[in-house]
Amino acid sequence: MKRTAEIAGAGFAGLTVAIELARRGWTVSVHEQSDTLRAFGAGIFLWENGLQVLSELGLEEAVLARAHHAPGWEERTAADEVLRRNDLPLPGGVRMITLTRQDLHTALLTAARDAGVGFRTGSPVIAAEPGGILVTRDGTRRAADLVVAADGIRSAVRTSLDLLDDHTVFPFTVLRFLVPMDRVPDRSGRWRDYVGFWNHEARRRVLYVPCNADDLYLLLGALPGDPALEPPLDPRTWAESFPPLREVFSELPDRVRQDRYEAIRTTSWSAGRVALIGDAAHAMPPTIGQGAGTAMLNALNLARAVDTAASAGDDLESALKDWEAENRPMTEQTQRESVEIAGNLFPDTGHRRDWSEATLQVARNRPRG
Repeated sequence: MKRTAEIAGAGFAGLTVAIELARRGWTVSVHEQSDTLRAFGAGIFLWENGLQVLSELGLEEAVLARAHHAPGWEERTAADEVLRRNDLPLPGGVRMITLTRQDLHTALLTAARDAGVGFRTGSPVIAAEPGGILVTRDGTRRAADLVVAADGIRSAVRTSLDLLDDHTVFPFTVLRFLVPMDRVPDRSGRWRDYVGFWNHEARRRVLYVPCNADDLYLLLGALPGDPALEPPLDPRTWAESFPPLREVFSELPDRVRQDRYEAIRTTSWSAGRVALIGDAAHAMPPTIGQGAGTAMLNALNLARAVDTAASAGDDLESALKDWEAENRPMTEQTQRESVEIAGNLFPDTGHRRDWSEATLQVARNRPRG
């Protein structure tokens, strides 16, 4: 008899678990509250652990073809003084790439459709029950062998199961968007690097991230209440704060969604036959670029763990507990690293810390099974 899975959320984690389960013979339905299946946001980092997930899904080559491979990562002052540099890949062959969120989402969505995953758009999920029931806003109750909540930081499924332990919101506001790469002064040399620019006096940050030949991802950050964040964005204000980026700031979007750095901890990653993955289970600030990679890795491991248990006739609830026990320690280490950096973004010394061994250990993590 075919096993069934109902998944809330068609983001990176939800699509990853859907692909793996469908390829293993499960009947999988994914519910997306939006009317269209698309990615939200601008650019995204993937470290080695995320690339290993794509490799095992057979998607690495396609994704790398639309990605940027920078020769290095730099931290610079607003006056262009180099604070630190790391050549890429890192020692041991640890890779880091960037691409647009839409390109990554498209690759995963195509693979999910090819695997036979079913999608229900305009289908907001409002709750789940431990017995394997997913509830949508229209009152429909869908029974499944496994329910997966990949419905984000403000997970309705997590709320319905009372699994939230802590939700931290950090006093730092970010704006994220794409601009054309043709604004870059030079397509070679230093402008191929990933660069974090810091204006410690103004308490402002710019993250400069090429994503491909066409798209440049910019993250603008400041403390809440900074007038530089108010719409419409003033190119002159940001150019004066970061003179090396004057040409890049020649034109900025009038309005950009404002986000805050947030972290989520849960009492458990599962309740009965319902599992939480991604931001629903362990949202973290994007300070080390591990949110997506960690979520996708845990999602792939989840699919393999429950399918192995189901094939052996073992209890799925026990399999979910074992999956959490195997994956949560490394995930919490990743989250602690992210939170520690988010808590001290503008040190008085202006010194930018290097990636710790713990961060690199996370990046070297690989899928199980």
